[in-house]
Amino acid sequence: MNIPIFRGVIMGGTVGLTASLLLGIDPLRALVLGILCGLLGVATRVAIEKRKEEK
Repeated sequence: MNIPIFRGVIMGGTVGLTASLLLGIDPLRALVLGILCGLLGVATRVAIEKRKEEK
C-alpha cells in the first residue's frame, strides 16, 4: 500500500468526521467528502514532487 495515499485517506476522513461534529453535517457525507479531499491533496503533492524531480 502506498503510504501517502493511506495518510491522505486517514487525515481526510478524520477532518470530515470532525466537521460533521462541529458543523452538524451528515457524518457519512462528511466522511466521503473528507476522504476525497485527502486524496486530492495527495495527488497534488505527488504532482509537485514529480515536477521538482524533473528540474
